[in-house]
Amino acid sequence: MAQEPMKKDKLISIDYKNASLTSVLKALAYSNDLNLVVTKDIEGVVSANLSDVTVDEALQAILSVNGYTFTREGTLIYVFPGSGMEGFGQETITMRLSYLTAKEAKQLLTKVISPNGDIQVNEATNSIVVTDYERNIDKVRLVLQDVDIPPIQVLIEAKILDIQAKAFENFGTTTSVTYDPRGTSTGGGIFGRSTEADESVTGSTSLAGPSSTLGGGQLTLTTVLKDLNISMTIDALIQQNKAHLLASPSIATINGKEARIIIGDKVPIIEKTTTQTSTTESTEFVDVGTTLRVVPQVSPDGWITMNVHPEVSSVTSNTSAGPNIATREADAVVRVKDGQTIIIGGLISKQDDRIEGGVPGLKSIPVVGKLFSNRSKDIQEKELTVFITPYILSPEKNSKTKEVTTNMQTVGESNLVAKLLEHARNLDDAESVESANKSFQERKQAILSTYQMIANQFPDADEADMALFRAGEIYYYFKKYTEAIGVFNRLIEQYPYSSYKTEAVKYLERCRERRIERENIINQRLLSLEKENNMEPF
Repeated sequence: MAQEPMKKDKLISIDYKNASLTSVLKALAYSNDLNLVVTKDIEGVVSANLSDVTVDEALQAILSVNGYTFTREGTLIYVFPGSGMEGFGQETITMRLSYLTAKEAKQLLTKVISPNGDIQVNEATNSIVVTDYERNIDKVRLVLQDVDIPPIQVLIEAKILDIQAKAFENFGTTTSVTYDPRGTSTGGGIFGRSTEADESVTGSTSLAGPSSTLGGGQLTLTTVLKDLNISMTIDALIQQNKAHLLASPSIATINGKEARIIIGDKVPIIEKTTTQTSTTESTEFVDVGTTLRVVPQVSPDGWITMNVHPEVSSVTSNTSAGPNIATREADAVVRVKDGQTIIIGGLISKQDDRIEGGVPGLKSIPVVGKLFSNRSKDIQEKELTVFITPYILSPEKNSKTKEVTTNMQTVGESNLVAKLLEHARNLDDAESVESANKSFQERKQAILSTYQMIANQFPDADEADMALFRAGEIYYYFKKYTEAIGVFNRLIEQYPYSSYKTEAVKYLERCRERRIERENIINQRLLSLEKENNMEPF
């Protein structure tokens, strides 16, 4: 009765020392009922002590050390030199990929297959066609199990605070005086006396404002007093600019891929290419504004390494060669935990230019001396702060992105609120750049807007109740009682445990009383007008 062929997964043990490779193969074939076919001139020596291994593992071990390999074809096992023979014992399979692209998979698997193997790419179905020996195809399957997996996604939550304050002043005069008594019909000299002498006088001063930043703001006065012509042009202009950008973009990206956020414009730049025969022009567009580039790399321990590049740029002027672009940027590589906030600050630019000039002696005369002097002041302050918080998104979190972005108050938000409060304090300081040339009411209105921004955009911040209370105080000061009542009611309802609640209740009572008093006064005036209109004439 024939013995049943041996199964591939049955375990065997062998022990040989300096034995002939041919003899070992014959012994394995005889003792395990293997249909073994070997090439001619096979040779080598085997020393092996193997316990509880499969037949394939035993063959692989004793053949590979002698430079041979094997392959199975049905119930036959073929042994031959090297890693394989072209066209012998190969098979072809198709593998469809779930997450890797077919091109990426081919690059990864190039060194997994044998020199006689081949990988073809089908981009339409995102699959690869692999032709190789069975054991190499098994390696391909194992590698794909480890690498064709869902990529980690990272949510980048950024807050960008850009505050710019500018204060410009420009003052100067240009004067022209002409006295020519002979140009009149009387022909009289000074004080009307008769003379034929040339008594004409011409003089001028040119002390125009020195600031190149400001133009306009000119007042021209011309007067004629008998034979005296006086023309005066006064340059006087004060300008105050403030730009306040608060952006809170969020963007998700795959691990290792760049996330890019741009808030701004695309500025065209014309480039000329000149050859010996012609000149051609091409237009390229440059991003100008606020740009943030982040490349996250997630580690198995949950840390995130980020390459961060924030940039704020603006067009300062235009020339024949193209626009001049002023920029503030930084490059950083940081490592943070999931959900931690990094802060990139210190991008501060301050400029204070003051110019004074005039006619020596005359410029020092009280009041009148201002007509013989000029001056300008150019103060600029810019500050950029960037807060970045990365979150690792697992498949469960992908459907909860909004929850992730709004769930916790981060350290970054606290610092951002602190910056806004500092901005409000600067507005309240009449000597600061941000409050320059603002009236009291204008400054209070700007402070009110800042407090409202904190309360509306950062309701979970520690200072949100304080911001609401200060906003209510400003409304009360300007006798806008209805608006104040709305703010104080919101404070009491939204922050029942606030330390400002008691004072808010008192203000609420006062506002209601003042509003009732105002309504009574208005009603009394309306009644008085109605009575006057209904009175009969005498």
